[in-house]
Amino acid sequence: MKSFYSRAAIILSIAAVAFIVASCNSFKKTPVSVVPQPGSADFATTVFLGNSLTAGYQSGALYESAQKYSYPADIAKEAGIANFEQPLISDPGIGGLLEITNLSGPEIAALPSSGVPLNSALTRPYNNLGVPGALVYDMIDTSNFAAKAGPPRDNPFFQIVLRNAALGNSPVAQALALHPTFISVWIGANDVLGYATSGGTIGTDPATHSLPTDIPTFTYLYTTMMNALLAGAPNAKFVIANIPDVDAIPFFNTIPPIVINPATEAPVLVNGSPVPLLVMRHDASGNLYAGQANPLYDKILLPALSLELKGVGIPAALGGTGTPLPDSLVLDSAEVSKVEAAITGYNAVIQSVATANPTRVALVNAYSVFNNFAANGYTDPATGVHLTDSYITGGFFGLDGIHPTDQGYGYVANMFIKAINTTFGANLSQVNLAYLPGSIQLAKSSSTQSKWPVIPLSEWGKMLKIFQVSDMY
Repeated sequence: MKSFYSRAAIILSIAAVAFIVASCNSFKKTPVSVVPQPGSADFATTVFLGNSLTAGYQSGALYESAQKYSYPADIAKEAGIANFEQPLISDPGIGGLLEITNLSGPEIAALPSSGVPLNSALTRPYNNLGVPGALVYDMIDTSNFAAKAGPPRDNPFFQIVLRNAALGNSPVAQALALHPTFISVWIGANDVLGYATSGGTIGTDPATHSLPTDIPTFTYLYTTMMNALLAGAPNAKFVIANIPDVDAIPFFNTIPPIVINPATEAPVLVNGSPVPLLVMRHDASGNLYAGQANPLYDKILLPALSLELKGVGIPAALGGTGTPLPDSLVLDSAEVSKVEAAITGYNAVIQSVATANPTRVALVNAYSVFNNFAANGYTDPATGVHLTDSYITGGFFGLDGIHPTDQGYGYVANMFIKAINTTFGANLSQVNLAYLPGSIQLAKSSSTQSKWPVIPLSEWGKMLKIFQVSDMY
């Protein structure tokens, strides 16, 4: 189990981040060294379908500075795709962009959600149709997407991305309206992520609204979507990706389920053993109770940190309040099992589509790639760029602990490019991560040094809601 508090010299690391951010406007442009060859693929008209990961969402918001380095934009550059259009939103974007406001802690807060669409007058669908918060259901839902800006979803991104039903009444319809020659699909993560990021308290299944989308429903929706795309673009090639493991994401793997001494960054030991945090969790019968976290299997969600700073979850004998962390901030072992089962089931469905269409569909095994990255990190052999999954200091994930940075999205683009090259005999170059700008937002510094990040619980609200609310029922 990784600990945020074991990040040695985090203040020096953040100082390095400040240098990276300061150099964002002066990085070099990647030189063109290889003329891309598509193999059996044709990138003349390429469209990308997906959720926030496809959109280029970063550190709690969708904003132009990050969208320019979304993985679809990276792939478009390497493939030589002309007239590539995205639904750009002016900085600081929409959603509540997280930034480091003070090195003391460090303190992290959200900027106002004041961005505005920049190219909404485009008379055709965008090439990047990634919609933050989208479920598989949303790909084929033909109901009024503008209504999704209101309750229960309060998600403005459907209207921003899709804009006008005359362009197509669903993401799939808009994709097909472009008469695409190549289609990328990475969708399904939110069908389980909403449940996971809510600590198992909110779900997307149509029956109970309290679990991940059930496997039969996911199977029907995903295969219906892919069948429509395969039939509607009969000559197009595809690249699709499966769902990463939540344990490979800092939102779930940063805070250990045991008490940590912030002064020593070591576990607090009583009688030689670590002390589990106090949490609300479920017993074998599904009943909620206050007890000790399971140190091996329970996940403490990143937003719980603000309560831990106030002593919540820490026994009174150790200086805490003696009150447990709430259910919504704990993914206990029973809930982890449900998440793992959902991901396994979803990935089997996605694999079946690729297996059934071996000459048309390339598969990106994001589950395997992300797990390998979480275990080993990545060092580029040519440039020395080093990335890990560590929160703040790792360079791959932004401040929301879920979405990649510019360099992280470059890494994602490369896993797609590798699958495209392997399946279709293309020779697209890999994205050079050394030429991508830094991404962590830094507002100001402080001489006070502390190794405990300060993120008010309220700052997570808007971002998490787009994953946790569905109108699928």
